[in-house]
Amino acid sequence: MTARRIWIITDGRLGHLNQLRGLIGRVQDKADVELHWLDLSLRPFSYAGRRGLLRQFDAQEKPDWVIAAGSKTHLPMLWCKWLVGAKAFLLMRPSLPLWLFDAVCMPYHDSPPKRHTVLGTYGVINHIIPSYQGRNQHQGLILLGGINTHFCWDNAVIIEQLRQIAASSPNTEWLVSDSPRTPVGLLQELANLALGNVKILPYAETGSGWLPKILSAVGQVWVSCDSVSMVYESVSSGAPTGLLDLEPLRESRVTKSMAQLATSGLATAFVSADLTRPLAPAERPLWEADRVADWWLKIDGCMLDGSHL
Repeated sequence: MTARRIWIITDGRLGHLNQLRGLIGRVQDKADVELHWLDLSLRPFSYAGRRGLLRQFDAQEKPDWVIAAGSKTHLPMLWCKWLVGAKAFLLMRPSLPLWLFDAVCMPYHDSPPKRHTVLGTYGVINHIIPSYQGRNQHQGLILLGGINTHFCWDNAVIIEQLRQIAASSPNTEWLVSDSPRTPVGLLQELANLALGNVKILPYAETGSGWLPKILSAVGQVWVSCDSVSMVYESVSSGAPTGLLDLEPLRESRVTKSMAQLATSGLATAFVSADLTRPLAPAERPLWEADRVADWWLKIDGCMLDGSHL
């Protein structure tokens, strides 16, 4: 079978890029594909004719599919679809009508409609590969978000939860890292507690591949519930995951998503956790990038042979 030719459009944002990398990585393991990337943050899109598009993507032939994530990619993707007859696969709920796209996957918290060309996912897909063996049960990770529009961030509330976690598990070494949204001074407040089994590592001192590596190694992870991407990356990694509690500012798709994670058994809410025991593993594996790849390949196969899903 001839390799499926895929053009990939990214807006360069790390979250969108990780979605694309996660999906493409799984597709490459399952099928023969030819890939051509275009990063709009490095090179603006030119609404050129067919030859101009081929030059932009450094391609010799038109694609079978264009895959993209990010609102800025919608029109470039559709331009490619219309001009060269490719099919369009979007990794988000579009700001344009769904019928314009041939396949769409979006998180359940974005209320995906029931259509054979739309797939709902638990959170956004990511590039994390699950790992269940060889974890260090005496090492844990705590990931902190910060100021956001969904939860009321409170340094004192977070630090008290961290203090309880550390005190209740004295034989576990906890590594705590923040994020760009974390209020300045929080890590210093935590350091002032001088907790013997807590080590602080600011995100600014970590490398680009640090998080996937540490998520595959530690025995358990706590994440503040405002940090949606990190929460789903932790669950996807196979690490038992807990949600640090924050008061919701309002009912939103994000607050609903975090509540659903806890009630579905994929993560443990702080308020219901027995801190003297290690976090329980998720009730089932979560590898949405793999599931989306299988679904898309099925759609591709059906379109190729003219059958229906």
